[in-house]
Amino acid sequence: MVARHAGYKFPYRYPAPKGITERVLFGVGGIFKAVGGLMDELGFMLQGPAGAKESLNPNLAWAPTKADPASPPTKGQLVSVPPVSRMPNLLSIVMPQKGEGVFVAPSANVMGDVRIGARSSIWYGAVLRGDVNSIDIGKNTNIQDNVIIHVGKHSIDGSKNSVVIGNNVTIGHCATIHACTIGDNSLVGMGATVLDGCVTLVKTGEVWAGSPAKMLRMLSPEEQMFVSQSALNYAELADEHRFENGKTFEELYVESHIELERYLASDPINSVHQMWEFDKQTMLATRTKK
Repeated sequence: MVARHAGYKFPYRYPAPKGITERVLFGVGGIFKAVGGLMDELGFMLQGPAGAKESLNPNLAWAPTKADPASPPTKGQLVSVPPVSRMPNLLSIVMPQKGEGVFVAPSANVMGDVRIGARSSIWYGAVLRGDVNSIDIGKNTNIQDNVIIHVGKHSIDGSKNSVVIGNNVTIGHCATIHACTIGDNSLVGMGATVLDGCVTLVKTGEVWAGSPAKMLRMLSPEEQMFVSQSALNYAELADEHRFENGKTFEELYVESHIELERYLASDPINSVHQMWEFDKQTMLATRTKK
């Protein structure tokens, strides 16, 4: 079951002002905000080198990179920069692309020539940097917390050093994947390093480890089932995280009040029971007691 975004109950995030009074106040508030911003900028200039300027860092969870005409993107999307924002050396950018049901954590960084297949997930702190080449991730694949995936421009023989990760793959926490190919239904363990030009040719059921890697043993049937199930489990877990991270301010506000009412209802000694009647199913206050 795919989790449905609760935002359908809240058809707006910033409702448009209604009526003459609201429109006037909205306009006046906009003027005050603009003047405040100008005054802050002026104050910073007057303070000189000792001045401290506060700013918000951009969210790089889904960010573009500069397009290189010599290396056109193969997985990301080439987008022209609007004329008002163009600079002499920045006419077009490369945006990542993602399929349906993809979860990208707010603290992850996905940049440039990257394509992520349906139901895949990029977890907290992961970095996917497709700046000089492409990163292609298949379906139902999970890139876990603090994983680093990067590419090389080209190898010694001139071939492209991109990253290709197949379907139903699990990349464990803190692994480093650089300019290599990971086949379908694979599991790369936590802290592992897979470097340039490597193509995973591990046969089904084999466990490889070490540096250089060597075959240690065969997986038991139960362990093989765990590897295949791991990707599916993460796809389902990603639905929950995408749902929670996508909540609007209005939803969080309502939830906080629901949580408070349920807490009060759980304590029979609390005086709130003397004032309110609670719905037995939802445990929310329905009406005052007469």
